[in-house]
Amino acid sequence: MKLTTLISTLLLSVGAVTQMQSAALAQATSGLDREPPSLNPNKTHAEVLLEHRECQRCELSGLKATNVNLRGAVLDHIDLRRSELTGSNLSFSTIYYGDFRSADLRNTDLRHTFLIFADLLRANLEGVNARNSRWKYADLTEAIVRNANLNEIELVNAKLVRADLRNTSLRNASLYRADLRNADLRDADLYRADLTEADITGANFTNANLCHTTMPDGTINNRGCFLPRPDAPSPR
Repeated sequence: MKLTTLISTLLLSVGAVTQMQSAALAQATSGLDREPPSLNPNKTHAEVLLEHRECQRCELSGLKATNVNLRGAVLDHIDLRRSELTGSNLSFSTIYYGDFRSADLRNTDLRHTFLIFADLLRANLEGVNARNSRWKYADLTEAIVRNANLNEIELVNAKLVRADLRNTSLRNASLYRADLRNADLRDADLYRADLTEADITGANFTNANLCHTTMPDGTINNRGCFLPRPDAPSPR
């Protein structure tokens, strides 16, 4: 017997409601008989993710879902190892303890995302737009993050050991206590970035813009402040 039918029968048996009131009650509580979509045992984790943009503790390693719209998704403790999400929209998503090891995330929209304690070991993030995101304690060891927009990102306590950040924009980024040992930052733009207490041992800053950049010891670097921007108009 359905839950709504059982409620109406019990109430009628004790004279608590009239037949008309019972019908109204059944209509008001009709949703109680429906199973939540995310708990449907006949749906795979991938179907739940793509349909509802919410999939927590899901096993999706090796998933191929390019150019999909997952804006605003909630993906805590998700396993997306070796997955392919190139060109997808993950902006405004919240992902705690996500596993993206060796995932292909090229050209994805990651603006305003929360990737807290995310594992991005050897992930490919070339060309991503992660402007104004919060990636605290993220592990980007040996990740490819070339030609990316990481302006105003928070990479506090993040691990970027041997990460490839060539030609990436990190303007106004917070890299407080980040581990940048042997990272490749050639031609990167770190205008007003904060590297306070970061470990930059062996990092390559060749041709990087360090204008008004706060260095690990708290000093302000002005290298690159007087160089013309590549897109600046030619003086007349």
